[in-house]
Amino acid sequence: MRSFRIVIAGHGAFPAALLASTEMICGPLADIVAAGIEPTDTPDRYAEALRAAIGRDGAPDHVPAQSDAAGSGASLPAEAGRTARSSTRKGRVLVLCDLLGGTPFNVASAISRRSPRIVCISGVNLAMAVEAALADGDLDDALVERLLATGRDAIVETERHRAQRAS
Repeated sequence: MRSFRIVIAGHGAFPAALLASTEMICGPLADIVAAGIEPTDTPDRYAEALRAAIGRDGAPDHVPAQSDAAGSGASLPAEAGRTARSSTRKGRVLVLCDLLGGTPFNVASAISRRSPRIVCISGVNLAMAVEAALADGDLDDALVERLLATGRDAIVETERHRAQRAS
């Protein structure tokens, strides 16, 4: 059984879609949430939403609604909110980000620098998300290396992949 939570962070609907696709393959998943930044969000607003998804020490383990009165677009689907609130653990958290250097990665990276319980990886793809969701045990260096390798190995060009398999 996986001993850590997962937050999928990224632009727009991508995190929610990646979570839905991961659940299509793996079935319903506990302790995984999606946190997407919207065009109207500021980095500070997104940081609030991401901290809520991660569950910071002393803060409520609560996920903002689709948008709030102040006009933030930072959103998590209702299903993700239920998942986030279902866990009150303050253990390790894996943050899977869509793009190196994008706002979700920059915000997640800044948060992870202040908390050794958080590991942040950029360049998430479906193969990496599935591997993380089905992982057994702890979020350690060996798992991080396995996730990176899985993500890289899933990126292939069809003809090269076919030729490599034939040899």
